[in-house]
Amino acid sequence: MELSNRMKAVAQMVPAGHIAADVGCDHGFVSIYLAQNGICPFVYAADVRPGPLAAAKAHILESGLSDTIMTVLSDGLENVPVGKEVRAACPGADVMIAAGMGGRLTVRILEGFPEKTQQLSWLILEPQSEVWLVRRWLGDHGFVITEEAMVAEEGKYYPVIKARNGRQEESASEKMAELERDVCEALARAGLREDSCREACDRFGPVLIAQKNRVLLSFLEHTMEQDAALLEQMPLAAENSLKAGRIEMRRQELYRRIALERAVTAILKNGNIKRKESGT
Repeated sequence: MELSNRMKAVAQMVPAGHIAADVGCDHGFVSIYLAQNGICPFVYAADVRPGPLAAAKAHILESGLSDTIMTVLSDGLENVPVGKEVRAACPGADVMIAAGMGGRLTVRILEGFPEKTQQLSWLILEPQSEVWLVRRWLGDHGFVITEEAMVAEEGKYYPVIKARNGRQEESASEKMAELERDVCEALARAGLREDSCREACDRFGPVLIAQKNRVLLSFLEHTMEQDAALLEQMPLAAENSLKAGRIEMRRQELYRRIALERAVTAILKNGNIKRKESGT
């Protein structure tokens, strides 16, 4: 099974040897890739839409993987066995994949069945918008980002997040807390206030910033150019005070976002994440 670079990045984040639930599986290509390459011994290919799920089932049958991949009509994790739950002699999943949907929908799926989500060991997420909502949710609910990638494909940029259930591995939480602290200190040295440092981490990912990810740098340069153009196009005046207030609010939002982008870009180009020892 050949996948796009974006979906291959998602599949390659899945830890080997675990049972996965591919939520929003669409036509089942990621599920098939995981089974064909021996990454997962069993996969649940789940989708809320009967049409795509029927297509996934046909592709799975064609690939000869019906014993390894089970299709499930499910709204999020609703009908997917998770954790210690066993259904029809099939064990529960401990990895959930949610790729190709917006950040707000991703969060809705994570919140839909909290008793199931908290039994998962790993989350592999590829939100296509509002990624900061996803990163914030993970941090607020005990999941720790251990790995992150960014893929550029056909002029668009996609973050891919691997998160560990911090309740199951305290050392992962400690390492992430230290990394976030180092990144926030570096952003503060670049001129951001404490609250802005947190926002920058939510928007752009402390892992990507710490690794000085080159695709993130390309994304930021592209976004700063777009935001600067938006500022230039904004009218200087409006016919009424209500519209003028909205324009000014939007202008301030763009100024704040550009400040975040510039600070992160400075670190990616030539900044130090950890402060140098005195005298060095």
